[in-house]
Amino acid sequence: MKVRCLEKCEFGAFDELARKHGTLFNSLDWLTLFGNKIKILGIFEDGGEMIGGFSFYQERHWGLKIIRSAPFTPTCGPFIAVKALNPVAIIESRRKVLECIVEYLKNEAASVVMFPLDQKIVDALPFFWGDYKVVPNFTYIIDLSISLSDIKKNMSSAQRNHIAKAKKDGLIVQKTNDMAIVRDLVLATFTRQNKSLDIQALDAILFRYANDLNCYAYTTYRSDTPIATCFVVHNNEIAYNLLAGYKTEQRHHGAGPLAVFEAIKHAQDIGIRKFDFEGSVIPAIETYFRGFGGELTSYYTVNKAWLPLEIVLKFIKRRIF
Repeated sequence: MKVRCLEKCEFGAFDELARKHGTLFNSLDWLTLFGNKIKILGIFEDGGEMIGGFSFYQERHWGLKIIRSAPFTPTCGPFIAVKALNPVAIIESRRKVLECIVEYLKNEAASVVMFPLDQKIVDALPFFWGDYKVVPNFTYIIDLSISLSDIKKNMSSAQRNHIAKAKKDGLIVQKTNDMAIVRDLVLATFTRQNKSLDIQALDAILFRYANDLNCYAYTTYRSDTPIATCFVVHNNEIAYNLLAGYKTEQRHHGAGPLAVFEAIKHAQDIGIRKFDFEGSVIPAIETYFRGFGGELTSYYTVNKAWLPLEIVLKFIKRRIF
């Protein structure tokens, strides 16, 4: 088995496999948003057949080579077309793929690797054996096959009350076609929280990638003023709550939940099976997502840093926190 960068003539086969076995974040439509910093790789059997793939975003800071996921991209992969049927053979074939990825990343000789794995990868032992730190992450996923009344019943009473209060106070939620509204609210939120944001990547998603077939947004208004928004990307299977924002000066506890609930309803209306909140381990955000009643779902990020750099980072963290 072998991992290597793809030639452009192989992109079509990669994209076909990605659409069958991966997520929308593995598709070429998504990956090509990020220019030449993205490396697209195929996984090949010994006979030369491509059976899967993954990607990563490569950049340099302070002269250090860093490998990570692309901006606003929750996973690097991999996606794998597993042919084995026997349970043991399935585990072994997936591990062989991960072992090849570990070896490939080793040869990249990056100073820092932060590689979020696909949710389907529940066995990260090859990375653990390769001296990576295997870090659990968590998200909440709503099963949209149940009725809307059951979805609402599964929500916390606080979240339901926030939505009811928003409606009582005259807030209106509408499907948003103007992505500039989404952009302004997202930027306002990141600026207020003093968080860095890749504006070029944000604009690529909102103004180049987004269309009626793969994205939608719902925005809550007080009178004619947009005060909260929820931006969703999706394929036929899963909708991802990718971006959100709100205006502090017009803040209402129900504005965000109202927009998200309409986004969930819309996903169900167009036949999508799951709504993924792309969760967070930050307590306040985790509590907010949990309130919508989805199933807690874990996935892994594997991290590795050049040893002297890791020591420095630990020292800095102790000094700061």
